[in-house]
Amino acid sequence: MTKRLIGITGLMLVSTLWLPDVMAGQLPVRSYTPGATTRVDVKRLCAAEFDPSATTVAKWQREQALTRYGIRPESFGGELDRLIPVSLGGSNDPDNLFPFRASGEYTLEAKNQLADRLHELVCDGKMSLKDAQDAFRKDWTKAYKQYLRGMNAPGY
Repeated sequence: MTKRLIGITGLMLVSTLWLPDVMAGQLPVRSYTPGATTRVDVKRLCAAEFDPSATTVAKWQREQALTRYGIRPESFGGELDRLIPVSLGGSNDPDNLFPFRASGEYTLEAKNQLADRLHELVCDGKMSLKDAQDAFRKDWTKAYKQYLRGMNAPGY
């Protein structure tokens, strides 16, 4: 019985150490939140008058997104975030929304810093809008390490 208990404890330790960012809440479940964008022209996206904070999530969009994750909308007090930021053409479609749980260096502030950096690269013509959107779709935490780690980002 002691051997079995040690084996289970070891398994729990290994699974905790390798807990993927999806389980930690920094990345959405891809089948629930594949990432949705609006049709937006890069020129318009990069215009000085473009305001990414001007869009609000409708009640039905919030409810549908949370329900996908098995969360009762009326009891959710956390942060609902867009996988692809509005500043990169992300929409308020439930396919782009997920409950974000900050952990360690991967906070909403860090995600917003990455969005600002990729927006800058897109507007400077150094990255395509599709590539910037895909960086968030695939794994924004890896993109954060790639584009911000060497720039004195939070936690470094």
